Amino acid sequence: MAKFTDVLLVEDDPITIMVCERIMKMTFFAEKVTSCLNGKIAIDYLLSKPENENLPKIIFLDINMPVMNGWDFLVELDKVKSHFKQLPDIYLLSSTVDPEDFTKAKDFRLVKDFISKPLSKEALDKIL
Repeated sequence: MAKFTDVLLVEDDPITIMVCERIMKMTFFAEKVTSCLNGKIAIDYLLSKPENENLPKIIFLDINMPVMNGWDFLVELDKVKSHFKQLPDIYLLSSTVDPEDFTKAKDFRLVKDFISKPLSKEALDKIL
């Protein structure tokens, strides 16, 4: 049985999506992984859920994406958070090494942690 029923992956790179989905399924981390190619699609996906039914418990969020990046997603989610009974835990998933990104992540209470790409079994094991 998987650790989580539903996980949302917000990522624009097809290879990273494939790797993340595979590792989450192989390690029984998630039964279902839904992928959105940018933050706008992800916000629309979350808002489309009727009365918070089946919201993902975890969101893995890339920072650098077209249309709406990870930072803009976090700002937008904060604006619409009243629509949700409980928000998913958010983990930034990025290849950045910029110290400013790590500092900026701390400004968002919704962000639980920063995970460096590629996603690994060890990183997933640390998520409760």
